[in-house]
Amino acid sequence: MIRWAVVGSGNMASLFLRDCQNSTQGRFTAVYSHNQERAETFAREHELESAYSDLDQMLASDAIDAVYIASTHPNHAPQAIKALQAGKHVLVEKPMALSESQTRAVFDAARQNNCFCAEALWTKFSPTYQSLIRQLREGRIGDVRHVSANFAFTIDLSDTRHRLLNPEHAGGALLDIGLYTLFLPMALMGEPTQTTAVVTHGEMGVDLSSDVILEFGEGRSAALSYRFDAMMPMKATISGSKGWVELEAPFFAGNALHWGEAGKPVVTEHVPLPNRGWGTEFDQVNTHIAAGDLEASVHTQQDSLQLARLLESLRREHGPIFPFES
Repeated sequence: MIRWAVVGSGNMASLFLRDCQNSTQGRFTAVYSHNQERAETFAREHELESAYSDLDQMLASDAIDAVYIASTHPNHAPQAIKALQAGKHVLVEKPMALSESQTRAVFDAARQNNCFCAEALWTKFSPTYQSLIRQLREGRIGDVRHVSANFAFTIDLSDTRHRLLNPEHAGGALLDIGLYTLFLPMALMGEPTQTTAVVTHGEMGVDLSSDVILEFGEGRSAALSYRFDAMMPMKATISGSKGWVELEAPFFAGNALHWGEAGKPVVTEHVPLPNRGWGTEFDQVNTHIAAGDLEASVHTQQDSLQLARLLESLRREHGPIFPFES
């Protein structure tokens, strides 16, 4: 069984570990947090053997094979590179990095140290998503022409301490939820040839909402929305030359696909989910590591680089640019 450590002791780390606790392929044994007391509290809550506030000390341990990184966005790439240089396999939360060059540097470190490395875009590991992709490739709705998707929830926009509003933590809607809407059309139609966006920024300087149009040539397009100031259905629809398919809410973690094909009644496909989704991702990553693979087949290194390019392009044109980047 592969022995894991988690970097970060926040909500994302807790959700992930709870969903992975029944895995027979890997288990978490250690946690790193910048605060020792917080690390020890997290370790007790999740029944981990070791708690660290010194990352180098944790990475030097021979009792750890792999590291899951669930810290704040600016720390993802530096901590991933440090773990890879210590010979640990790495699964790093999305976004893997804040630029294409940083993302490439992470993967370079993985290759140099012969370690597995992947961005934790959990949707792609889902049985629902994998069933969707298989049937689209088989041509069930013909040639994919358009994708629409939205992801939104409301937060207290006056809470300047909130991670999602803090520019020092690379906050904002794009990097936290917008990327879910962006990866779907790119997975089906490749990199866009043109992007148009209307972006609203808050008092703290991070993006609060955005409406994005992606064009892929030959009339193919995507219409995407993500925001922190309103509620939305959180569904996605893929339209093709012979039909359409709707991903039930939340589209990034749902268990139902509604298929509408020309001349046929709408059919709903229910997909059994063994957990919330992170556990499935964890098991597939452990399978890759055990097999000696260096990347995940469902979300490759090229996929991560493609996503990083688009995120960087949107931020360069529409913001936000964070204080530590200027």
